[in-house]
Amino acid sequence: MPTSVRLLPLALLVLAACSSGGGETPDAGTPVVEDLCNSREEALTRPECELKPGEPLERFLALDSEPRAGDQDWYRVVLPPGTNARTLLNVNGTYLASSTAVNLSVTILGPQLDGTEGALAKKEDKHAQGAPRPVDIVLPLRDGLESQTLLVLVQDAPDVPSRPNYDARSKYRLTVRIDQNPDAQEPNDTPETATPLVLTQSGEMLMGASTGYLATDNDVDHYAFDLEVGKVAYVRVVAPNLDFVPNWRLSYELWRPRFMEKEDEGVVLPQVRGGELATARKIKVGHAGRWTLVVKGYRGTNDRDTAQGDLSQPYEVEVRVLEEEDAPDRVVTVDDRMGNDRVQEATARNFDSATPGGAGATASFTGRLGYVSDRDWYSIRLPAFSAPTLLRYRLVPLETGGRFPALPVTASRVLHVFTLSSVGANLSEWRENCATNAAVCPRDFSENPDARALVDGFCRRTDLPAPMCVHSSREEAVGNSRFTGLRNFRGVVPVPAHAGAVTYLFLVQDNGSWVDDKDYRLEVSWDAEDADELSRYVDGAEAPVARTLASTTAFPSPPDTAEFSVTGQLSHGHGRLRSGTDRVNGLGVRGPLDYDAVPSDMDSYVFDLPSVPPPEDRTWLLQWEVAKLADGGTPHGLALDLTFCDGDATDAGVGTCTPVRTGNRGPLTLGYRSDALRAWHTPSNAGTSSLQPLYQLEDRPNSTVVTLAPYACGCLERRFIRGGTLRVDVTASERLDYERVNYTLRTGHGDYPQSYPVDGGSTVSCPVVTDGGTTPDADGGVIQNYAEGCNFTYQP
Repeated sequence: MPTSVRLLPLALLVLAACSSGGGETPDAGTPVVEDLCNSREEALTRPECELKPGEPLERFLALDSEPRAGDQDWYRVVLPPGTNARTLLNVNGTYLASSTAVNLSVTILGPQLDGTEGALAKKEDKHAQGAPRPVDIVLPLRDGLESQTLLVLVQDAPDVPSRPNYDARSKYRLTVRIDQNPDAQEPNDTPETATPLVLTQSGEMLMGASTGYLATDNDVDHYAFDLEVGKVAYVRVVAPNLDFVPNWRLSYELWRPRFMEKEDEGVVLPQVRGGELATARKIKVGHAGRWTLVVKGYRGTNDRDTAQGDLSQPYEVEVRVLEEEDAPDRVVTVDDRMGNDRVQEATARNFDSATPGGAGATASFTGRLGYVSDRDWYSIRLPAFSAPTLLRYRLVPLETGGRFPALPVTASRVLHVFTLSSVGANLSEWRENCATNAAVCPRDFSENPDARALVDGFCRRTDLPAPMCVHSSREEAVGNSRFTGLRNFRGVVPVPAHAGAVTYLFLVQDNGSWVDDKDYRLEVSWDAEDADELSRYVDGAEAPVARTLASTTAFPSPPDTAEFSVTGQLSHGHGRLRSGTDRVNGLGVRGPLDYDAVPSDMDSYVFDLPSVPPPEDRTWLLQWEVAKLADGGTPHGLALDLTFCDGDATDAGVGTCTPVRTGNRGPLTLGYRSDALRAWHTPSNAGTSSLQPLYQLEDRPNSTVVTLAPYACGCLERRFIRGGTLRVDVTASERLDYERVNYTLRTGHGDYPQSYPVDGGSTVSCPVVTDGGTTPDADGGVIQNYAEGCNFTYQP
């Protein structure tokens, strides 16, 4: 609100001098202060007190005699003929020095609407200990002020009112400009005066555009246009990059008819040269009519800050009105259901007459994300089937569509695969079982702990018809070059045998406010499990394959014969990663945030170990081979989880052994690594030059072969030989492709110890078995004990 300003008596303006950064006694290096324009009367009469447009004026804010403080400088501005409501008065005051004690204050005074004189605008530079900042005022004038005289008052704005500062060393510069508002749409500061945006036909859409300026402080511009139910409205506001940061941060609001509800809002990041904001919205039932776009400078929370005007930076507004081109979304009902935006209206296919891998067991959906909050639900119904099967999916972005540019925010597309869960007596139990019972809803967070919130959320959400079990999830990895074009949006979901029909649901959406109006294709196929996998099932459950670990004199590779070999396929799951860093960096087939409820297909084998005389230590030979893809690539490696049986530690006295799954360094999991490492037998004081790789990798024309190296001293400890069994769980690791390939695991045992080469051409033996003395037995004899030898649980 304007504040009346009256000229105070001269006696009140002569205040006691205060010490300030500019208040030192003049010396040879201090300019002589010429103190001019000290009153309203001087401003109105003296020629040196007139501010002429475009002519900078430099003065001191200091009295020319002691005390120096308390100076006020008054100037006049004569408005030209033709001044009207589109005229802008720009007054700029700034200190040219890098520091000053003065907090520069500029006030423009003139006639109020009620005929009194008062402050039309006022700004201050409270820079504290920092560098001084310009005080820039852009004042919109009004009709009736042509040829009138306004006053400009320049003074200090002290932190302590009774102690004003001054500067007798540095001058301030005062500049005035008088311009016509470059915004041809003014006045449009209110919804009632909104500029009508005329929409005209342009090809397949209606289009309208305009240009404006946020020329004055806290300027707000309104644009209005009409929208019909079911249309998609693309709204864009852009401030072109003119190689400077505007005085304001571009922001916008999009309001529904009657200016009652806000549909959207946005603001560009700080210190952006210009900026772009855009959205795309589907017009719902009840929202048809005249919409309003508000363009303004961002003023902070609760509009507490000032968005300064800028006469140099224009902005552009564009609106496109389009027909809905995603066929399922063309239907809009009275309750605002939009096509397949809800799971209840999912676009459905069924494979009722199909068999896995046969005719009719594939489906393809085409959709597009055409407006903010667009969700596309799809469903596949599978008939009853008595054996496990696989459901494969892939999302492929297409080049069709794209009637407007992708919205200028980070893309964050997601694809989720669900089944509905209804195990329990009531809805509350359904949700609890979904979230906590892995037999009801499979779950695995070992390599992505953050996925728990996603999985639990869909189990417990109250806006869904039933709890939803997340089987697979893919998220766009924008920052990872390996996953451009949604390359990680594919997967394989294991489908258990089921006595009745089962439905799998697919949701495609963006997790934020990004859309691009381009088509995509969702491909789904129902495949049979491989014959090897099916042969492992006993009474509906997968059972380990039993084998005998055969003896050989070969070393280090077991013979490539059936006696030493087992084979299989690993069809589904993302595969093992070596560390959390690998997952975050997206080194496998999945993106950093992707999730699979079943991490990997697992093939299990139980090998009977030999019965040999003491000392029972045996060398363990191990090799695996993974077939290549048709293009020569390797789809994945293997990870082997080992479970030994400790024959020296029986469980509860019933004769069974204690399982051993971990060693001294962690889980007993073997997997290829190329780097030189410490083996289980490497002395703690051994230098790094003595280390070798634990595995040997051979790249064959049609496969990749990994062999446990002689340096690893693979062996079976005496207690494990006495335990009698070794279980090996085989899973995929570092998966790069979901295509099926065969693997072969070869293993056997031989004499212990073996030797391995070291630098210089010599060989070194693995730790030998030594005499451990004797102990008496129950028959009066002695038992020979052994020491040293194999201690493989120190590995890996």
